[in-house]
Amino acid sequence: MKKKLIFALAWLSCALSCIFAPFAIAQMGQAAIADVPVAAKILPKAIHARFMALAINQEGSLLAVGERGIIIRSTDQGATWKQMPSPVDITLSSVTFETSQRVWAVGQAASILRSDDGGQTWKIVRYRPSDLRYYLKIAIHEGIIHVLGSDGELWLSHDSGANWELTELENSEAFPHLFSLAFVGEAEMMSAERGSVFMRSKNDEPWMPLSVDYHGSFFGVISFADQFLLFGMSGRAFLVTPDGKSQRSIDTRTTQFLLDAVVIPEKNQALVVGRGGAIIIIDADGRVLKSYKRLDEADITAVAVRGDDVFMATMKGGVERLKASDLAQAAGYSSASVAP
Repeated sequence: MKKKLIFALAWLSCALSCIFAPFAIAQMGQAAIADVPVAAKILPKAIHARFMALAINQEGSLLAVGERGIIIRSTDQGATWKQMPSPVDITLSSVTFETSQRVWAVGQAASILRSDDGGQTWKIVRYRPSDLRYYLKIAIHEGIIHVLGSDGELWLSHDSGANWELTELENSEAFPHLFSLAFVGEAEMMSAERGSVFMRSKNDEPWMPLSVDYHGSFFGVISFADQFLLFGMSGRAFLVTPDGKSQRSIDTRTTQFLLDAVVIPEKNQALVVGRGGAIIIIDADGRVLKSYKRLDEADITAVAVRGDDVFMATMKGGVERLKASDLAQAAGYSSASVAP
């Protein structure tokens, strides 16, 4: 169990690099976590920390969460950021808006946080370092809160976090770490490590494994063009229909790990990011239209979009704002058209 846990911790700290870097061990050793939560320090350079997840509400407020429990917030479309008080000093891996004011975040030490004022103040819903679990993703659909964790743990709450029910998912070998969750109509898809993908057609049905022609980890899945866009290690990506029967492999033209993705609604395109500063734009037919790469090759850990603004968190630190319309001309990026 310890070996699997260390793998999960290293994954988050190093942007899914799957190596046991000193940063991962120093920042995220489970044994160093206090039984009683310690508030994150307010730091002068907090906005330059390494962030693992981004979220935007309908009003355009942004939140970023990451290492040492640091939470930063912007109310001016990412022009300026300010650190918010956080009740934990462990790494936070995921954040999402339920409403314009209610926000949820999860992370290390089986931690769940909630804010009822748009991310300005936070309270602990759950904090259990003794569980030896890492919560990797939080998603909300039709009022149901889904928390995905290490070792196949999926927690659901139907009453805003007052009560939780546990489902344990396993593949043919073990209980894989659960990385991401998406919804298309009534269908749900969950991506996980070791080539594991789970699906169900309704939220009251059991999760079933889906066979996909790749056995490496799938770090993410999003809803895109009434299908699921599944992506992960070695540049692998697939468009999968809601019934799981049709799976179209996408030639992403990269072998970099793909870590996060977001839909650009105005263009009906998906923007996928990953290690080595990789940025890929895919159309609804699964064609790669454009390929970009950061010149410094810094891993991109998270991406979010609002209108023409693209926000990216990288292992270089901080959150960058770019324009989707002129990404190719942005300083520090190279580009190449790959569509015919």
